[in-house]
Amino acid sequence: MATKRNSWLRAGTLAVLGLGLAYGAQSFTEKEDVKIENKVSKSLEDPTWYNNELVNSDPTNPANYALTPKFECGDDDQEICSIKAPDNGSGKPDMSHQVSPGVTVEDQIEDAVSTSNTNTTVQAFRSNQ
Repeated sequence: MATKRNSWLRAGTLAVLGLGLAYGAQSFTEKEDVKIENKVSKSLEDPTWYNNELVNSDPTNPANYALTPKFECGDDDQEICSIKAPDNGSGKPDMSHQVSPGVTVEDQIEDAVSTSNTNTTVQAFRSNQ
């Protein structure tokens, strides 16, 4: 009887050992690459911010923007009037938010100033007051 018990014990130990080896070997096989997507997108919910500073204000300074306009936007291309950008958490536009890979809100503002054209961030211009 002791021999039978020992053989079952040996068989059980070998089975557990075999399963452990099989599981361990499986962990070394090739796995699918995990893709991490850098989600850089412009949210449809980004608020419109209005540049409420007077003549020659710095259009990339978030402190110059508010959610309510002091001045009317127009067709003139002398000053940035309004932009679309997410809130930076302090009630101001997030100038470092990426609107596309490698392009920030600030980059688009600078581009609009140099070309006098609107883009996905800069919505409108106004004349100098």
